[in-house]
Amino acid sequence: MDILKGQYATDVFTTEAEARVRSMALGLDGVTHVSDYDGQAVYMPAASHEAYLAFMETEAKKNIEGKILKTDDEQRLVWGWASVVTEKGVPVIDRQGDVISPDTIEEATTVFMEHVRVGKAMHTGEQVGLIIHSFPVTEELCGSLGIQSDREGWIVAYKVYDDDVWSRVKTGELAAFSIGGKAIKEEI
Repeated sequence: MDILKGQYATDVFTTEAEARVRSMALGLDGVTHVSDYDGQAVYMPAASHEAYLAFMETEAKKNIEGKILKTDDEQRLVWGWASVVTEKGVPVIDRQGDVISPDTIEEATTVFMEHVRVGKAMHTGEQVGLIIHSFPVTEELCGSLGIQSDREGWIVAYKVYDDDVWSRVKTGELAAFSIGGKAIKEEI
């Protein structure tokens, strides 16, 4: 419910038109309702406040994995989302129950690309590959570049050097990315 509190504040509008635009972006067909926010009538996406909360809770629980979306056999590259932090403006909860902000993922990808870039099989052992391409996807960055995306996060291309790991990718045994990492957690 803590995530919903943060999201709730971003979905409160003073005009119905603003709420309708947000409703469309969320996939709610432009449906809005009037709600009470700190004693003031405001417009929000969804048919009712209960419908809004139910929708947001369902969206927050979706687990969007960093699936490998494309492979290049000749170059031994695998492409995909290493991390998705928002989907249609809704924060994504990862497998550890964490939420990463777009600003944090952008900072983390910069540090990773500048100082690490090494890939290991399941986070252990020797280097088996290297991140070759990296693109932090944030609303601000996409807007600046004229790119449309319903997601924010991190897109990578990983070059696999190890024959066994490449074989496991090809069979589908290794089908997703995992960013690992360390963080200081704080309640939202």
